[in-house]
This record gives sequence, structure tokens and C-alpha cells, in this order.
Amino acid sequence: MGAGVPPSAQVQPLVSARQLGGPFDYAVPDDLSGAAQRGALVACSLGRRVVAGVVLSREPASYSGTLSPLSGVIDAPSVPAELLDLAAWVGSYYRAPAGAALKLVLPPGADGAVRKGPSGYTLSQPPGLGAEVWVARASGNSAGDVSARHEEVLEVVRAAGGELAASKLIERAETTMPTLQRMSRSGLLELTKERRSTAVDPIDDWVAGAPQPREAVELTLEQRAALEAIDADLAAPAGGRLLFGVTGSGKTEVYIRAIEAARKRGRTALVLVPEIALTPQMLDRLRGRLGAAVAIWHSGLTLAQRRAQYDRVRSGVADVVVGARSAVFAPLPALGLVVVDEEHDPSYKQDATPRYDARQVAWRRAQEAQAALVYGSATPRPESWARLPRVELPRRADRSAPSPVEIVDMRKQGPGPLSRPLVRALRDVADIGAKAIVMLNRRGMALMALCRSCGWVARCTDCDVPMVIHTDPEHLECHHCGLEQQLARTCPLCGAVDVARQGYGTRGLEQAIARAAPGLRRVRLDAETSGGGARVAEVLRRFAAPGPAVLLGTQMVAKGHDLPDVALAGVVEADAGLARADFRAEERTFGLIVQLRGRAGRRGQEAKVIVQAWEPTSRAIQLAAQDDVAGFLEGEIERRREHAFPPWGHLVRLVLDGPDADAVSGVARAIALALRDTGTLDVRGPARLHRLRGRHRRAILVASPLARPAADAVEAALARSGKVLAASGVRSTIDVDPQET
Repeated sequence: MGAGVPPSAQVQPLVSARQLGGPFDYAVPDDLSGAAQRGALVACSLGRRVVAGVVLSREPASYSGTLSPLSGVIDAPSVPAELLDLAAWVGSYYRAPAGAALKLVLPPGADGAVRKGPSGYTLSQPPGLGAEVWVARASGNSAGDVSARHEEVLEVVRAAGGELAASKLIERAETTMPTLQRMSRSGLLELTKERRSTAVDPIDDWVAGAPQPREAVELTLEQRAALEAIDADLAAPAGGRLLFGVTGSGKTEVYIRAIEAARKRGRTALVLVPEIALTPQMLDRLRGRLGAAVAIWHSGLTLAQRRAQYDRVRSGVADVVVGARSAVFAPLPALGLVVVDEEHDPSYKQDATPRYDARQVAWRRAQEAQAALVYGSATPRPESWARLPRVELPRRADRSAPSPVEIVDMRKQGPGPLSRPLVRALRDVADIGAKAIVMLNRRGMALMALCRSCGWVARCTDCDVPMVIHTDPEHLECHHCGLEQQLARTCPLCGAVDVARQGYGTRGLEQAIARAAPGLRRVRLDAETSGGGARVAEVLRRFAAPGPAVLLGTQMVAKGHDLPDVALAGVVEADAGLARADFRAEERTFGLIVQLRGRAGRRGQEAKVIVQAWEPTSRAIQLAAQDDVAGFLEGEIERRREHAFPPWGHLVRLVLDGPDADAVSGVARAIALALRDTGTLDVRGPARLHRLRGRHRRAILVASPLARPAADAVEAALARSGKVLAASGVRSTIDVDPQET
């Protein structure tokens, strides 16, 4: 910094308003100069407010006038440099406000309100790095005879993965601190003081008891080849690799061995799963093999739990993180391996600003960290199949054959959600004391209410979509805005008293199964029963308990679970998704059937799969029944070539919404015309979307070889229409690489 130039910093205020842009230059008082370094959280003035911000750089100010000084430095962990860079990339690529993107990488609670106290500025919920606590570890050194009481204490430590906070050990083993100190002096325990969060460890909530130690299994030849390829990537990262393995082929074992290889190189590892529902099982397997240094990370944790995990990861106590999409921003130092399990799952895409795709962010993070990157799936995306080098696990690890598939034409069956073949199969499962899984891609008691006389359908008055019935058979609810109303007894259109409940949800399916196979204990897994959190583990434990049972529910039941004794897998309304106006409809239908098929007949058990469909000859269903993943993907890739859909191009979706239908329609037509006038983009629309919360909507889809030029053109068109948008109350949302079209 040149002579006479006052110290300054570029600071990004933690506000989400797109209009503010940022960052801003602030003067740095002398007493803050040492602490206000890149990544530090600071208090800064913004108009008449004092808000939290993050120092992005200490470069000389670009503004030549008088700068507002920083108000103070907040007592909170700083953001690592690599995560600052990652947030900047997310904001740029996904066209999100800089402040919103930066919030993704902050310590938990660090985006709260700023408060000034007697000792300086703090946050309303200061994140902190916890307090110093005593930690006990089994040393493996049994100097002299070990008493039975000491052996009990050591067994509690071993059951917890080899280490445990002393306070928890005292509670679980019903012992005292002086006893632990004596054991330490005898060499039985190692006691060290470490900075840890005092929050309850979420592992206690998400896994039933301490994870049981698991022995390594012998690898198959295919697993060895896959591991060798990943190990080569650890030495010289190659930009990503696809691990294509059929369900039950042992992909998780390959992940664990790869993590162990990364550890030997002094590197950390990140394992992403698509949904919170899949976290407990993956966590249990990793902790059982890798020990207690595995952290859990997802939005379902409480703030205290997120702080606890952040502390463990940031301090180096945990060197492996497993979690859903937000885990891609975990502050792992020396990252060496990134695993994206079930990479085909659309849940990796965030549906609120910033609308990032964790699979793409994982690629960026691995690239910057020079880390090995593995995408794993039994039904990969066409994008991954076309672009990535792959290693294959073509057979199940136990060498069992895939279960045979029977396709049932529902046009030849009677009313109700269950076909005659599925009813017989469910009864057979009950008779032999086995288990079944039945999937329906809907929830609620009935899909909708309609008039059999004139065809009227009960729709939400604010969203233009059919309302559905849940627990109360006389109660309607909109899944989009939450509007509730009583079911009409007479048709408001024609006056007929012929209003019927049409279709079935998971509750209706549960009742049908109870009537068809009363000998099966019914366990339901859907958005209602899972609660989006730790209750999933409890639901799966109830299903796995001894005795005949059926696990029924939505897509959750098909995703990644390794469940015992499943002799039957059934898909109800397998082709329901094919009617959607989405170019990925066939891909997702195919994937769901193949994934559910893989839940049955594991460990050599004989099983069958029944697929019910109204269009049984459709390509997706026929190829899924044949387990022809390669054939489906090659055909899908060629089908998309003509339209420049992924993997042949990128999509950017612009959604415009407002209170006045004509205003939204007019703005949408003008923007679409401006985009077409560029002559370089494939512009589709504007298409009408259903109203949402009383606002009319239009969507424009732009296709181009690269995402950035398309997004640049969309932003430029919006900027030119800024005054019209503001005057008409029309809002805009840009979605780069959308999962819904």
C-alpha cells in the first residue's frame, strides 16, 4: 500500500438484495488492522444500519473519496480463503446476489443481527468455536492388569469409535474424572484438552447408539480396478470420474477404501448424499469403518448441532464429512477426495436462491483443491455418462442375479391402486415371513376431488393446481401455498352431488395394502412420516425389525437403502411421471424403477419385482425391466442431440411472475423477443405456468453450448427491462442448469 494511502478493505455486507451488488470499500482503523484480514467477519455501516460483512480483500480502495470506517471486528471464526473463492464462483455462475452466495460458507449462525456490547461487536447468535473440554481416547496400552471396572470404561470408549468427550464418558460409564485420570496415568487412556462445542452431538439423534465396528470385506476384481483408478486420481486428479455400479455392487465399500487412501496421504474427504433420508445409513457405515472422526452435515440439524459439527471439521477433529447438498461447503482443510453418491438424483439442485447444483459445485471445489472426484450411481445422468471417464461394477458384490420383473398392464385390472398380481405377491410375502417395498410417487389420501358429472376439479384459488386430500377425507390442501379448505359436497359448477375422490396417495395405498394383506406390518415412509430428519432412521429400523412387513411410500423408499429380507418390490403408477412436460421425464421414470428393483433380492435372496403401468410398452419402462442402463442412456443422449439439451448444451430458465397477468405476459414476450434478436441463442417460450400464491407466471427457456453466455444474455435483457419490471411489479428468477423445465 503506497505512502499516504489509508488502510482499507473490500467488504461484502451480508445482505441478499441484488441491487446492492458489492463489495464496498471501508477504511480500516489502526486498532482493527491486524484482525480485519481476508475472511474476517466485521461490523460495517450500510446506510443507517450496522450489518455483518466479510472482508474479501485488503487491496487499496478504488474510491478516491472519504471512506466510512469499519465499526468493528466480530468475534467469530473467519471464512477460509478457498470457501470465499467458492462462494464468489457460485454467485457468478448461478447469478445469485453476492451476499446470498457468501452466506453458504459462513460459520453456522454468522448471518445474524449485529449487536454492540461492552467488549465489542457480536452476533445475535455468535457461532464461536466452542469451549475447551477433556477428550478421552483408548490408548491400546494395557500396562499391568486391567481391572473389570476399567475394562468397562474402555469398552464404552471403543463403542464410541475410540474417542469420547470425558463428560459423556463419565455419564455413559457411570465413572468419575479422578478414575479417568488414574487410567490416563496407567496408560489405558489418553486425556487431552481440546476446543469443542458443548452442543449435543447429532450422531446421537441420527444413529441408534454407537456405530458398531465393521470389518473390511474382500474386494471383487471390479472393486479393485475401481479403487486403483480412484487412487490414481488421488495422485493426479483428472477432473472427475463416474463409478457406474449396479445396485448392490459395493460402491460404498469402494468409497470407504478411497477415503482410507486419502487419509494415508494426509487429506480429508467429503461424501455427498442426495437427501437427508439417506444420511443415517451412510453415516453408520462410515463411522463403523472409519471411526469417530466422521462428521454429519445437512440442513436438518439444529443450529447447536451445526455449530458442533462445524467446530469438529474446522478444528481438524473430524476429517470426513458426510451429508446432503449443503455439505459441499463444509470447511474441510486439505481436501483430497470428493464423493457424490447417487449422482443422478435431482435433489442435489437447490430450489431457492442461490439455485446451485451441489454436483457442479463439487466439481468446482475438487478442481480448486486438486482433489479426486467420484460420481457414483446405478443409473447415471446422461451428462455424466457422456462426459466422464468411468469405471464399472457390473455385478452385485454377492454375485446374485437381479430379480425378475413383471410388468402389469393396469388397463386390464380392476379399480384400486393394487393389481391382482401385486396382491398375490404381497400375500406370499406375508406367508413366508419376508418383507416388501411398495412405491407410489404421491402422498395424501387421494390425488384430487372431481365431479363425475361435469369434470370439475377442486383447484387452489391462488395457484391453479388441483388440491389434494391428506389425513382428513373431508379436507383439501394445496401443496404449493398451503391453502386449506373443506371438500365441497356438491359441485360448485353444475350443482351435482357427485363429487368423488380420484386417485390414491400413500395413505390410500396403506389402506389398500391393509385390506389386501393384513398379515404384513405396514411402515410408511414419505414426507409426512419422515419429518425431513432423524425420524427416517427410526422408520427404517421399524421396517427392519423381525417379522413380515411392507415399507410403502414415495420416492424415498427407492433411494439407496440397503435393507434385509426384501422379497418383493412393487411400483404403483410407474408411468405417472411420463406425462410431465419435462425432457427428463423418461430419465427419471427409468431411474426410479431400476433403483427400486435394486432394493429387492439382496444377499442372494430370491425376490420378484412388479411394475404397474398404464403405458406398459413405453421405452423407459421396458428398458428398466431389462436393466439396460447403457441402452437407455445411449438412446437418451441421441434423443437430446436434436434439441441441444444436456449433455449437448446448457439451459437457463427465466421465470417472471407478477400480480397482473397481462403485465407478466407482455414483459415475457418482450424479453423473449430481445433474446431471439441476439441470433446466437435457442429461445423457447414464454410458456404459461400455473399461478403460484396468487401471482401469474411465465417461463422462458434458453439453450446454448455454454451456460455463461446464455445467463449473460438473460441478465442483459432484464437490465434493459428494469424500469418496466419495477413499474409493473413483475419479479424475475434466473435458474442456471435447471432441473425442472
